[in-house]
Amino acid sequence: MTPSRFAVLEISGTPRQRGRAYGEGLRPLIAERDRSWRREIETRTKISAEDFIEDFLQRTNFTPAIERWTPDLLEEVKGIAEGSGLSYRAILAAQFMDEEWWFRRQYRNHCSSFGAAARDGHPALVGQTMDLPNWMDGFQTLLLIRGARPGLDAYVVTAAGMIALMGMNSGGLAVSVNTLMQLNSSADGLPVAFITRRLIETPALAEAVNFLQQVRHASGQNYILGDGAGVRDFECSAGRIAEHGGATDGRIWHTNHPLANRDLRTDLTESWWERQARDSGCRLETLARRLEGGLTFTADKAAAMLSSRDHPEFPVSQEVTDADDGFTFAAMIAELGPQPRLLIAPGAPSRYPFATLDFAAGLHGISQAAE
Repeated sequence: MTPSRFAVLEISGTPRQRGRAYGEGLRPLIAERDRSWRREIETRTKISAEDFIEDFLQRTNFTPAIERWTPDLLEEVKGIAEGSGLSYRAILAAQFMDEEWWFRRQYRNHCSSFGAAARDGHPALVGQTMDLPNWMDGFQTLLLIRGARPGLDAYVVTAAGMIALMGMNSGGLAVSVNTLMQLNSSADGLPVAFITRRLIETPALAEAVNFLQQVRHASGQNYILGDGAGVRDFECSAGRIAEHGGATDGRIWHTNHPLANRDLRTDLTESWWERQARDSGCRLETLARRLEGGLTFTADKAAAMLSSRDHPEFPVSQEVTDADDGFTFAAMIAELGPQPRLLIAPGAPSRYPFATLDFAAGLHGISQAAE
């Protein structure tokens, strides 16, 4: 795998136009992801994927929240369906990745994220590993959205056909996320992908925090937000939004268990929760060791941290194995200085190097890195 393995696409125009361009530009890959997703559903649930998707959509009610808070993104989803040739309901349901996990009590997300405020002449940083189920390998996608908002472009790291997983914008704001399945969910809240994408398109940290605190959240999720002014971290659930302060030197780190929010589910009885708790705890300790201490934290140090395999069983950088325990789908580091840059790896960064992109050169940086 090289940086060129990312499916890359630059889109612009109205939300519907962007969605159509996305669907048309990556039509074969989006169709293959849909087929792979359906096979995964049928393997896990033992019922037809079509029946599962219909049941999922009928027993949840996310659309009113999407229409209220992010109607432009709903238009984009409709455009993706039109451009890809897939049904609107299938493309819509595909956006609800975190919501599907709690709906069928699946847990495969092991992301490790961090934020570091600007210090000693070095820019603020926000980054993470995005860990997903093994079947999603091969669907790594990078979108460059020109004019995401007036005067603002955005890099969005995602999976083919989805509107967002993580990313940053040309104004110097970035978003990283961690699933917190231990927190309460809501069948009529705003889904994670729509929240994340709206945050990525927000010009400044204060506005992003305001949005995050206003919406009702469909899924337990941690959001690290950062711009040149600093970094902040919020654990969000259906019933509460709790800010996690992190360290006093402007550094924050997080994995997949809540540190501040106590709006907890009461059904955490399955045996795999115990393994998940060990996994998340070990990765949190790794991040703490590498971020604590007050030394200047640079993009190079962030890349080494996200590439680390310090713990033999629960490393930060998770390579694909036959155990099907999930893997690092992609990793990012956002440099939030006067000229924002995005460092991205199309898999476990312990194996695949980061490529560096800016907003002036755009996606040409991917092909240049591959060469």
